Amino acid sequence: MDLTTKYGLDRRDSRRATPRSQPDRARRPAEVVRIRRIEPADQASLQSFYAGLSEESRRTRFFGPTAGIGGPQSSWFCTPDHDHREGFVAIMASSAGPDRLVGHVCVEPDGPGSAEVAVAVADDLRGRGIGRRLVEWAVAWARLEGLATLTATVLAGNPAINRLLADLGLPSTSRPIGAGVVEIQLDLRSGI
Repeated sequence: MDLTTKYGLDRRDSRRATPRSQPDRARRPAEVVRIRRIEPADQASLQSFYAGLSEESRRTRFFGPTAGIGGPQSSWFCTPDHDHREGFVAIMASSAGPDRLVGHVCVEPDGPGSAEVAVAVADDLRGRGIGRRLVEWAVAWARLEGLATLTATVLAGNPAINRLLADLGLPSTSRPIGAGVVEIQLDLRSGI
């Protein structure tokens, strides 16, 4: 069965990302962003994606200074077992050049009936719903796998991810776990 059909998310696959207007550049035409399951062939693109994020974006994703991810971490992200670990990427297709990996979400086991979710989106495409779509796919996968909760460990000073998780409409609890870091737990049993 096709993943998009299995997850019931195919209607989101063809949504367009509308670039922000930039005063010094002509507005680009809308480009199609599709979400799909991560693949081993995505390793180099995933490394480039994380290397291309701003220092601040990498800090908020990995909780410290980093130049990106290396080969072993890229391999780990790109080879989930699809039963306990999963990952999805956002791919922007453009008639002006090659496809571009513009977002990544991973779902990793976090205990019985629970998994941790982490997401990143290209700096120039934030605020267009790509992160939300990635997390929605992660939620759909987790529900299909019978998980009761998803946990996100986030910096308290990262309003974008806090807003994204709150806007999912799932019951959640939040607790500080130290040094400006908060754990947000999403209840996946609601609304099923």
